[in-house]
Amino acid sequence: MGNGSSKKIDALEQQQKALMKQNAELAQRMAEQQEAHKQQHEATIEQMARLLLALADSKNNETVIRNEKRDIEIEGTTYEVVQFVNRGGFGEIYKAKVKNKNMMVAIKVMKNTPGLQDEIKNEINFLRLTKRIPIDNHPIIEFYGSKLTNEGIFIAMELAACDLVTFWINKVSEGEAQEIIVIGIIIIIYTLRALAFLEKLSIIHGDIKPQNLVIVPSEQAFCIKLIDFGTVEKLSTLRAQLTVDATKSHTLFFASPEFLRRDSKNLMSRHLHKKSDAWAAGVMFYLLFCGGLPWKDQFEYENFCNDPNAKDVVVPEDGGYKMIIELLLKKNPDKRSSAGDTIMQLKAHPVFGKIVESLHKNFCPVDDVCDMKVPDDVRQGLSKLITKSTKIFEIRKYFWICVPFPS
Repeated sequence: MGNGSSKKIDALEQQQKALMKQNAELAQRMAEQQEAHKQQHEATIEQMARLLLALADSKNNETVIRNEKRDIEIEGTTYEVVQFVNRGGFGEIYKAKVKNKNMMVAIKVMKNTPGLQDEIKNEINFLRLTKRIPIDNHPIIEFYGSKLTNEGIFIAMELAACDLVTFWINKVSEGEAQEIIVIGIIIIIYTLRALAFLEKLSIIHGDIKPQNLVIVPSEQAFCIKLIDFGTVEKLSTLRAQLTVDATKSHTLFFASPEFLRRDSKNLMSRHLHKKSDAWAAGVMFYLLFCGGLPWKDQFEYENFCNDPNAKDVVVPEDGGYKMIIELLLKKNPDKRSSAGDTIMQLKAHPVFGKIVESLHKNFCPVDDVCDMKVPDDVRQGLSKLITKSTKIFEIRKYFWICVPFPS
């Protein structure tokens, strides 16, 4: 080999080394920029999450109908009732303090009627069982005790700041656009976490709506939790759906198409699918983040449910929620995404995945419910859980779902 060829090889090697050095430096700069961007992104997510915590913990969320002063004993604990804060379709909610302790609770009080006893006992049994599942930031409202008397049914439970619809309308809707989007994603992620918890247990809540999800703040974090379990159903792990009583209570628009579909004789054939709660969550997200419902009235929605040619809901592009909500609003439940699967898709998404990672790192884990261990005795107890609803058929209509949100 001549000197000329050797020099050319040396020159090429030098160029290659220089190019490799440039590439390494460029890669280092890109890595540093990416890390800086990641840290900035995480700081933004953390800031929004802390803002959500601060808003939820605000005293302005409290609605006090009247002050109270009386004691009530439930399962050996004395509670000092201080305020009457809410009245719902099934009873009243009071704010109370554990006597001689700095701990506030909520006490749910209902009339003790034969038609309601089975549903309430079902709810109490469910709360007792799920309380024994060891998981941080438990997505089910914490249960402290209950008492059934001739005067009424009393349930002591964890005190929440407010439900999602109150929080969103009163606190978030007037914020900056970017803040609203990020807080909306945080709400979606932790709502899906709560539903994935139920999916892991093969439980269908049956009445998912903004009033049945509440924000519970703590000193450093917050948790979105599920309440009201009188309509829960236990699904066999070998089946995708079950048939329920025609008089089973539900909330219009949040009830899934398979629940409202009529048979060939034009009779209601009530079915709950393992992804029926996911459908309700999709409707809830559409309502909160798009400012209305996909259907103009009950007639249009029932036609949608019973029209075999009806197309899936198309979600507006605004807000960045389109992909998530459309996964949940597939009319065919077999094509619909479950809450757990939606969490996994969010984790794999180039944008949403960073939010999930940041929340997991700075606040509460997101996908821990997908791998949680359920004690055998809890599984056995849940397998015996049967809803025997003897109430008169009631479609719970809420006027707010037909009225646009304030701009």
